[in-house]
Amino acid sequence: MSEHPIEKGVAGVVRTYELLDRVRTRQDLVIRDDQFDFTALLEAARYADRRGIRLSLLDTGRFGLDEVESLARAGSRIMTSDEARPRADEWEIIHKACREAGTHLAVFWNGPLPTADQTGSFSGRTLEDLLRSGVDFHVSNRAHPREPEVLAGLAGAAKKGRAFFVLYHVGPLVAELAGPAAGRAWIHFSDASIADEPAAALAVEAARAAASSGSRVVVHIENGLPLELLEALWAAGAALLFLTPPSDDRSLLRPVEMKASRRKLPARAAWLSTAFMP
Repeated sequence: MSEHPIEKGVAGVVRTYELLDRVRTRQDLVIRDDQFDFTALLEAARYADRRGIRLSLLDTGRFGLDEVESLARAGSRIMTSDEARPRADEWEIIHKACREAGTHLAVFWNGPLPTADQTGSFSGRTLEDLLRSGVDFHVSNRAHPREPEVLAGLAGAAKKGRAFFVLYHVGPLVAELAGPAAGRAWIHFSDASIADEPAAALAVEAARAAASSGSRVVVHIENGLPLELLEALWAAGAALLFLTPPSDDRSLLRPVEMKASRRKLPARAAWLSTAFMP
């Protein structure tokens, strides 16, 4: 049996209060657009904006452009993707609304990167223009290979727009990572990518290049690295994210873990969470 309209209304009010409670208790909150209805999300965005709380909306394509634009104007940071929003003109509209509200549009690119002469909604030049206008851009090589020179060009465009260019690198490290790092890209990789001494040297080199440009290399510690290498990465400016259980207080690793926890990443430098790599 379907719910009575009054019951539906009461349930909607209860869910709205649940959402506002979540906003009150967190200073940095990401909410998917399919978790609540539009009215509840809009009220939460306005409430968070009044309280100075960072509220990000993960756009999966559920809402139309007008609704997402309204949520951006209400103060939500919008996180979307090339799959949810495949049209450049929609990016432009949402980005303008975010910028006027003092927030940011962040995009995760899932598919192959467009070429300079590609036709359709996106070309390489269109994408660079959007980054140059201030759109934050996240990309991984997990599903598709990424050409280093293309990444370096996109990082340079983002730098001009004071946007965040965030690269998630899966697999063995390559010397070409130093190019995007020098272009102020934030580069994430796990300790599994540092399999030998040459790779360790590349990691330190990339960390030094990123720190010199105003960003950081972010190393996800899942298995563990030698203490000397951790110290070298820290000194080069890397952010060390320990996903391993905390060491004993008597361990020589404990001081590194403690100081690593104090090197905080900006919210814009990671997609959704630092607990995983997309």
